[in-house]
Amino acid sequence: MGRRILIVDALPTRRIVMKAKLSAAHYDVVMACDLAEARAKLTATPCDVVFMDAGLEGMGGKTVFSFCSAIKTNPLTRSMPVIMTTDTGDDAQIMAAFRAGFDEVIRRPVGERVLLAQLRAVMRRCTADGGGRQDQLVLDELSSTGDEDPARPARIAVIARTRARAQDCADAMEAASGVTMALDVRDFGSVLLGGEDVSGAAIDTIVLMVAAGEEEAALTQLSDLRSSAVGTGAGLIMTLEQDRSIFAARAFDLGADNVVSSDISATELAIRARKQARFKQGQDARRQSLHNGLRLAVTDPLTGLYNRRYATRKLAQIAGSGDAYGLLMLDLDHFKKINDLHGHAAGDDVLTHISDALSANLRDSDLLARIGGEEFLVALPGASRAQAVATAERLRKIIDRTRIPMSKGGASLRVTMSIGLFHSDGAAIEVDELLARADTALYRSKAHGRNRVSISQAA
Repeated sequence: MGRRILIVDALPTRRIVMKAKLSAAHYDVVMACDLAEARAKLTATPCDVVFMDAGLEGMGGKTVFSFCSAIKTNPLTRSMPVIMTTDTGDDAQIMAAFRAGFDEVIRRPVGERVLLAQLRAVMRRCTADGGGRQDQLVLDELSSTGDEDPARPARIAVIARTRARAQDCADAMEAASGVTMALDVRDFGSVLLGGEDVSGAAIDTIVLMVAAGEEEAALTQLSDLRSSAVGTGAGLIMTLEQDRSIFAARAFDLGADNVVSSDISATELAIRARKQARFKQGQDARRQSLHNGLRLAVTDPLTGLYNRRYATRKLAQIAGSGDAYGLLMLDLDHFKKINDLHGHAAGDDVLTHISDALSANLRDSDLLARIGGEEFLVALPGASRAQAVATAERLRKIIDRTRIPMSKGGASLRVTMSIGLFHSDGAAIEVDELLARADTALYRSKAHGRNRVSISQAA
């Protein structure tokens, strides 16, 4: 069987009808008649999705909202999509559902084809990138009222056949919600011009308004949006005339996150748009966190330069290319005295200033890394011996001329740097041997008075 779905509904007829629809689509369905049985089923049988009727109540006045909140705060179940089914679904109920953590609210009656397509959309959204759901939960918990962080309002684009119609919808959403939203209106012709709003920020949610007779064109727009910068990652809501719901299933499978009736209230539309925006922001936060983690794994936190781990791997690639290259080992002279006389904060200032000076005077293709306390490495791929020597001398003189302002007293520090150089014409040499040869040259510079460049005898 396919994914396991739990249906929680007090009415046997609804449970059986729902089970028949889902089982026909090869889902493994289990059922519960109340919240207590649902809890027992979830404990005994892990599920992939839960459908829960809005009218259920349990002991002590426990409602579906508190039950869903418990699921979403449990590390074992919080990534599981939970869908509320309802016969009414007024604005207050929709808001309460999303605050409680429900991933979707589906109004009955709903056709089998649309139901299955909407279920696929929910699972696609919730499992698109593994940990993305947990980031959304963090954002939702930080925003206990269901609203976004005021410093990061939802950025919503409203798209319609005419800009005037889109503007009317945007105005109604903002007036109904009472929450500041960065709204951007576009007509169909300008949809694909860019993925940012008028402020230049990425769009979180797109509302695509579709009038009767526009469905086929809108589905093409939807497909184009999902494959373009404007729609990549953004939540996408399509409005359809109520009697045109035949297009809803196709819209879901082309990438829509929500398909709603065009007579939806402005309040609910705003709620759904902001819900999609929070999910998008959660995904963005996860990607940024991943990016930061990767960056920290290969960079020095003080200077922002590459660290020794990355430098040795990159140096191995340079050394194995078969091309000529130069390798410099650089060490600040008498750095311990700076820390002893001026404090470690002053020492950190020196390191960051020196790092900036070195970075500003190297090519983009050169490798610069901090590999020790006051020790730096520079690799010069493609450099001849003469070019490597000239670069080393140029860097030494730049550091010698650099004056580093002290935060206290208005004084400045002069520092010098000793450099050891090794050059290769492209012969294969192990990284440890390369570092040892450059290091030996560096110690020769230290031994002969510092603030000088020494060349490896093997060069």
